[in-house]
Amino acid sequence: MKKTISLLFVLFTLIFKNLSAQSISYVPKFANENHPEIGYWFISPDLLKNDRYLDELDSIINLCPYTMVFLTAREGNNFYETEKMHPYFEKIVSKAHKSGIKIGLQLWGNYFDEDLNNSQRMIVEQEIQLDQKGKASYTAKAKYIRFEDRLLKTDIFKVYAFKKTGDGFYDPSSLKDITSLCTTTLPDKKTAKISINGGEALKGLTVCIMVQQFCSQNSMWDDVEINGFKKTIDAYSDIPFDGMALDEYGNKFIPRFVDMPANEQIFRGRWYSNAMAKAYEKETKKSLVKTLFEGRYAPTGQPEVRIKAINQYMDFTRGGAVRVIKAVADYGKKTFSPNTFTGIHNTYHAGLYSDEIWADGICWWVLPHQYGQTDEHTITATQMGIAFNTKENVMYNQFYDGVFPPVQEKALADLRYGIRTHYHALHDKRVNRFDLLDPEAVKGINKVEDCARLLNKFNPSLPDVKLLVIFGMEALSNWYPNYKDRGVYDVNDKLNIEEKADELWKAGYLNALVPSDFINSKLIKLNKEGKPEINGHTFDAVVYLYPQYAKENELKFLEEYQNRGGKLMLEGVALLDFNAQNVSKRFQSIYNNATVKGYSVKGISKLGIAKNGLADGSKNSDGSYVFTDLNSIRTDSLATFSVNIDGDLYGGKYKGLAIIKADKNNGITKFAANGFTELSKNEKKILAFKTGQNVFYTKQNGEASLIIKDEQQQIKPLINTLSTN
Repeated sequence: MKKTISLLFVLFTLIFKNLSAQSISYVPKFANENHPEIGYWFISPDLLKNDRYLDELDSIINLCPYTMVFLTAREGNNFYETEKMHPYFEKIVSKAHKSGIKIGLQLWGNYFDEDLNNSQRMIVEQEIQLDQKGKASYTAKAKYIRFEDRLLKTDIFKVYAFKKTGDGFYDPSSLKDITSLCTTTLPDKKTAKISINGGEALKGLTVCIMVQQFCSQNSMWDDVEINGFKKTIDAYSDIPFDGMALDEYGNKFIPRFVDMPANEQIFRGRWYSNAMAKAYEKETKKSLVKTLFEGRYAPTGQPEVRIKAINQYMDFTRGGAVRVIKAVADYGKKTFSPNTFTGIHNTYHAGLYSDEIWADGICWWVLPHQYGQTDEHTITATQMGIAFNTKENVMYNQFYDGVFPPVQEKALADLRYGIRTHYHALHDKRVNRFDLLDPEAVKGINKVEDCARLLNKFNPSLPDVKLLVIFGMEALSNWYPNYKDRGVYDVNDKLNIEEKADELWKAGYLNALVPSDFINSKLIKLNKEGKPEINGHTFDAVVYLYPQYAKENELKFLEEYQNRGGKLMLEGVALLDFNAQNVSKRFQSIYNNATVKGYSVKGISKLGIAKNGLADGSKNSDGSYVFTDLNSIRTDSLATFSVNIDGDLYGGKYKGLAIIKADKNNGITKFAANGFTELSKNEKKILAFKTGQNVFYTKQNGEASLIIKDEQQQIKPLINTLSTN
């Protein structure tokens, strides 16, 4: 009898656990939660007339979904004119806050600073020959400067004479600094006329003339630029801004070659400033001037001198932009609030081989922001690498186009991978652009953001990416001595790093792309199981691209990873390390032990990495699945999803976005969908509506809750057995 009672009690308990009480509630619309919906607002002079900016703010509040708007100066407006702009900003923030909208302040770098002593300078070289009297003359014309109005002066920097023994080589016993033997006249800011009178002792020698082109931006290695930002922030400190941002901060002087003849598409300048020279010497114990020379010339038979100089210079110079960005972000939080949203992206033209390394140092992965941020067509693999190294489980991509449809397409597709769109831009009146207040944009963005709000409420983790792709930043930064690899922007642009990561992604192998800097900064660590981790996210395998000139920590990482059984695909060789020391034998051992030798898409399966088999969806690290479909929100038709979770087949019909989380023991624990009509489990309908509805469902500790978007509170499910499934 006791045995029968016990069995009944167990049976009753199991039944009770699977019978959840379910509540149904209604909302007129789903409020945004957890992460802001961001728009970018062009504040141009015409908006400031007759309170037009307040009228436009009303339109933003009433028509647009944004919960945060960043203000940016355009068409000659200047946010550094703080007395002028303060009353406008005060009114904008006050009015926006009354409607629950946050406002962020974006500042551009000061590209009109005429202080020559602290100026960021571009060093350009020219090689000439001294005559039999040790004389020569050269007229330097400024080049590689994108905006002529940002050039302040062109002048002599250093002049060296030597006996040339080969292309890029010299007899070290002949090297002389002959700057003092030169006279210079400066007829205009673009020209420096240099005359050399070295005497017969220097006859026939080769001369390297280094010219400095002063740019109208203060050095990123000095605090003048930082203090300028701080002064401006202080002037607005009594206004409760919610965000503080720099946009594409860096050296904005490098030319773009899009419309230039092919023979003119070449950049060979390098950055220098007095503050940079001091910081460089402090860190490396070496003269920056000497490094600049050695980055172009080496003693006969010693190419390693040039290799090391290039490595050291490129490694150091990349830190300038992030130094300023961090200081401004920290000060913004200190001034306004610890919760201040800091940003935005530092991707300039969003490619490893363009002017990026000279503009911002390709520091995208290590910006001091709570959210990862990129722009335009940054590849998704790069975005994942950035996202995993930030605090939040969401990242933002600022995006625009000449017409609206591509913006909607990308914004919706990005939701699948935890990426939200920072829409660009309100009041954009430029040719080949559109205003986000245009009716088509308002309607189309609201459709996407209806989906984004459900996703934000669900708040899943980032995608379940198990493949880590690490590329050698040193190999990218230094092409020498292989001249065929020397790219337009003086980096090795023949590696196809982004192309490989993107190829893997499109083949279904979701991956996170990060630079080898992560190893040296200890942002990648091997966990107890010997697997690499970034900020708590674990990867099952590594693809390492191009270890040439790797630092010691990078080589040690590869060795330790292999010794602990790590699965590694290795592409490229490392004959020399960062200090130009021979490591070919050591690297050969690493290469021989690689799981897969050489890059190939087919080889990824040997690493134990499975493809993402969902054509319209993606799995997240928390076990949830996100599905998106563009056609359904454009045509008001239904899309379908199907996914096997722990042996159970779930399917549904929706518009735009659906997200589901389930397990074998509890069934569906969380579900949200836009324009949703039905959900099934093992081909049996468990939730259905007559027409498409926006719904959000959770089940936790035996309590189930279904929220339906319905202002009239009248819509009822046709079928609802969710709580028992």
